[in-house]
Amino acid sequence: MTSFDGNLALKPRRSMNVAKSRAYDSRPKGPGKIKTKRVITAHPPNYDHVQQQKIRAIRRQLARQRIKMLFSVVLMVLVVTGIFGLVVYRQARILEQNFENRTIENRIVKINESSSQISEALAQKTNLDLIRHQAMERLGMQDPASSQVIRVSVPDLDRIVFNTTESAGKDNEAYLSDVFTSIEGYFKSMNQQKAGD
Repeated sequence: MTSFDGNLALKPRRSMNVAKSRAYDSRPKGPGKIKTKRVITAHPPNYDHVQQQKIRAIRRQLARQRIKMLFSVVLMVLVVTGIFGLVVYRQARILEQNFENRTIENRIVKINESSSQISEALAQKTNLDLIRHQAMERLGMQDPASSQVIRVSVPDLDRIVFNTTESAGKDNEAYLSDVFTSIEGYFKSMNQQKAGD
């Protein structure tokens, strides 16, 4: 049985049992037997070195994946933080505007209170008899006589009288007579309403 060192180009080592069995082999050795020769390479590849290079390549690839994952996680955290910061900023602006509105409302209430106090103080200090007396003496005003008082009664219902615009194209006399009849109809309806009251 032959054993190899790992390189098939090298001559196989023969074990002692094989050498003894060849001695008893009675077959003739012919030209069909191939002899192997040892090929010397300049730098035989070192299995450990190749394995270490593969391990380094795998580690570099894993390191790249970890860096990408870390970068994506940091980016995601920054995006979430930015969105949260934007929401908090908007809420802060809304609260600030609410505080400003409250301040303005309080100022308006204080101004209204002071205005009502000023108008009340002015009303208390106003003496209508003194004003009437000074108006009569300084300006020569007097109380109106009963003939000077005019009473006007205003009806509760509004009355609308329409005038047709077709008559505007006719001569002026016909137009004016239409206007007078419209006005006369208005006053007649007023008289009927007074009579009905």
